[in-house]
Amino acid sequence: MQLAALTMAPARPRATGTPDARFVELHLRFRGPLQRFFRSYRLNADDVADLTQEVFMRLGSTRCPVDLRRPDAYVFTLARNLLRDRARRLHTRAAKVSVGIDEVELVCGAATPDEALEHAERLAEVLATIDGLKPAVRRSFLLHRLHGCSYAEIARDAGVSVSMIEKHVMAAMLALRQHSA
Repeated sequence: MQLAALTMAPARPRATGTPDARFVELHLRFRGPLQRFFRSYRLNADDVADLTQEVFMRLGSTRCPVDLRRPDAYVFTLARNLLRDRARRLHTRAAKVSVGIDEVELVCGAATPDEALEHAERLAEVLATIDGLKPAVRRSFLLHRLHGCSYAEIARDAGVSVSMIEKHVMAAMLALRQHSA
């Protein structure tokens, strides 16, 4: 008999019949299971505590029946309804601040397929024009415009005057301008 008494869990206080005592008994009995129930919905700790407290506030209100035949069914139905109310409230709040997809103008900085095709065609024409230049003119133009070399550097490298390099670059620009017109 003593062994059985040692292995049994301590008994919870039983209600003495007063409404306060019954409420304390309900709190002791359902607090843990309610918290586990709310955590199963992946709510944060604050929401779990708030919803658990709300269940007991409603149980303690004057509208709650004093004698419950099936308190577990009543408590968990109340908890489920609180979750539904919370979800409905969150949905309503989200609807107030959300914007419909038709109301938003989404701008893409990328070229449209037609524009991309036009750019590719123009680039091919420019490259063809540059390829059609005399080799000395093309070399001078590309070194100056593409690689950023000065006229003096290009002239020294090519063994010609700076004036000649200026004329080559001007000739290349004139050819490109005539092509684009």
